[in-house]
Amino acid sequence: MFILKRNTGKNAFVWVITLCLIFSTVGTATAAASVSDIKDHWAESAISSWVNQSLVVGYEDGTFRPEVKVNRQEFAALVNRSFVFTEAGTIEFTDVAQTDWAYSDIAKAKQAGYVTGYPDGTFKPKQEMSRQEVAVTIAKLLALKPSTSADLIKDLSSIPAWSKGDIGAVMDQAIMTGYPDGTFHPLQATSRAEVIIILDKALKVKAGQGTVVPTPSTLPVTTPVPVTPVATPVVPGSTPIPGATVIPVVSPLPGTISQPILNTATVAPGTNVTISAPAAGDTAWLAPTGTTIFAAGANMTSLTGNGTSTTVTAPLTAGDYHLFLVNAAGMSAASAGILTVSSVAVGPSPVNLGTAGNFAILAKTGISSVPNSAVTGNIGVSPIDATAITGLSLTMDATNEFAISSQITGKVYASDYTSPTSVNLTTAISNVETAYTDAAGRAVNYTELYSGDLSGQTLTAGVYKWGTAVLINSNVTLHGGPNDVWIFQIGRGITQASGTNIILTGGAQAKNIFWQTAETVSIGTDAHFEGNILSMTNITMGTNASVNGRLLAQTAVTLDKSTVVAP
Repeated sequence: MFILKRNTGKNAFVWVITLCLIFSTVGTATAAASVSDIKDHWAESAISSWVNQSLVVGYEDGTFRPEVKVNRQEFAALVNRSFVFTEAGTIEFTDVAQTDWAYSDIAKAKQAGYVTGYPDGTFKPKQEMSRQEVAVTIAKLLALKPSTSADLIKDLSSIPAWSKGDIGAVMDQAIMTGYPDGTFHPLQATSRAEVIIILDKALKVKAGQGTVVPTPSTLPVTTPVPVTPVATPVVPGSTPIPGATVIPVVSPLPGTISQPILNTATVAPGTNVTISAPAAGDTAWLAPTGTTIFAAGANMTSLTGNGTSTTVTAPLTAGDYHLFLVNAAGMSAASAGILTVSSVAVGPSPVNLGTAGNFAILAKTGISSVPNSAVTGNIGVSPIDATAITGLSLTMDATNEFAISSQITGKVYASDYTSPTSVNLTTAISNVETAYTDAAGRAVNYTELYSGDLSGQTLTAGVYKWGTAVLINSNVTLHGGPNDVWIFQIGRGITQASGTNIILTGGAQAKNIFWQTAETVSIGTDAHFEGNILSMTNITMGTNASVNGRLLAQTAVTLDKSTVVAP
């Protein structure tokens, strides 16, 4: 069973409205002639018949869209309407609300006994119906006896034991047939046209008319990825990495790889995606629909299974992806759910720095440098005066409102310089304090992640909180789009080891990263840091360290042949 990507926008609204019309007890039939896109379609006759009986209608734009896939709630509504199930039972699925349009139909389906929920208490109403799931449901509705006819199809190895007998049963009745190439494609999602054909045939069998004419040989054929047998779809619990998308994998049958179940989600390019650990010999791939040849690239990423590793990186190219498992023999199993990679902005709104944003470095008690440092942007001190700025060889401007330095591409301000400098600095320092409080008070997405040791990690946008210090002993990657925002709330300080780097990928920008710390920030020799530091105390940079961001300290800032570039 698989999860369908949720549609957005006008089409989704129209589809919901359409369904409400389909399953209302009173309605006006849409004339078949008004459905503009079924002429010469292989299912035209059945679709026209259902439209004329008011069993189904088209979309608001006059189309029927016969190839649109059908999900669980839609399938239940179609079955109830066509089989005339009217008695509703009691349902307690955690993902079905009484206000949902399909609540009544799901309750009827449960009462009729042809659907059940999942072990976690959900129904997964928007999950696509695969061909094998439709076959099992039809066999249950018609009380068909299991058959071995499925043993004759070419992709028998892809059919699990729990559906094989029912697939054979519906094939015996010609309710469902294989494809011209001798395959059945049990995992393939079922379209609106296919569901109408199948239900139409099932109703004829139910009415005692015997078997029916098979689906025309012009039924569209897709070339499937070979798949291995899959286990009964029971999703185990998993502990996700905060900030990642979780893809649980079902328990495998002995000697096979298991069918992954992909939770529909939208993530930024390069996001950490957590899966249940693939076994040794299996490789997990995030790849576009229909992939048969797997090769690493911007639109394809992988995790080589070792039985313990669980993290695969989302592709860098925006688009829709499926999770594939490929075993040593080259056989693969693919999820029907969709992971969408998008550059849409995520995370909180940026922290407003006010006039403090006009500075690369701002401190209350002093700025010192071991020459020669290189600062791009203004620097300032307040309430301390200019004597607290050392190692920068300042030269006063004729206005006495600011100074300059060969080490600074910008201006130097101090509280004792000519007005309006003092007032402006007082405002800027106040803005630092306000920004610190703002950052510290943001609603938290992730708490105590990695116990504060970010070494080697990749973090997506959001608000992170630690009561401890944060350690960076190896490179840390912040991945997201150009408008994504990170806020780090740190109860103590930051210690970054020498030679390590904070790396931005996916278009992430230093101006949208905010490190709020209660204690000292120490950036090691030759280390590189990204983002705006809002420190309650001091910020110290090691020899040849660099920062793409701002150093906003409520005590002092120390440089040592350092480079600071305001974003």
